[in-house]
Amino acid sequence: PLANLTEALQRLIQEPCGCFEQTSSTPYPLVMAQQYFMSHAGVDPALVAQSSDILERGYARLVGFECKGKGYEWFGEDPGHEALSAYGLLEFTDMAKVRQVDSAMLAATRQWLLKTRDGNGGFARGRRALHTWIEDKDCSNGYITWAQLAAGEKPDSLRKEVDKLKETAKASSNSYVIGIGATIALADKDST
Repeated sequence: PLANLTEALQRLIQEPCGCFEQTSSTPYPLVMAQQYFMSHAGVDPALVAQSSDILERGYARLVGFECKGKGYEWFGEDPGHEALSAYGLLEFTDMAKVRQVDSAMLAATRQWLLKTRDGNGGFARGRRALHTWIEDKDCSNGYITWAQLAAGEKPDSLRKEVDKLKETAKASSNSYVIGIGATIALADKDST
């Protein structure tokens, strides 16, 4: 089993390339691999070092996609994209568990996402490119809310969004909306 795991981990180690979303497909799995390396003995030190080097390059590439006005977009062009920025927030939050991540950048991304709230319990969905990414508004609102909570935002600071999503999830037939609504309710310590 250890040989199979080592072989699988070696296959994860690839040079990051492409846009923000494509680049993420390399370092994000390495974040999980690094968590494994930190908690298990007997892993080849050369594999750990190689994985760490690629993670460093992936991080450097990813932060290059930050928009001047903050948030993230596929190619770093203003304005940022709400759902993609939420994905980046999650990725960088997880990455901070295994390597140094710029805390000011994380805070700026959280603040930028908070500024995209629409005042009705959701988030703005400005369209500026061919990519629509999470077309369903309830899915998008749920994902962005959950990303904020998973990154350390308190439910009370997102009260309107949390309550709206829990209400939406109860009436939805979309399994993703229901699932993310349940996850948000759990984060909000709501047993209903």
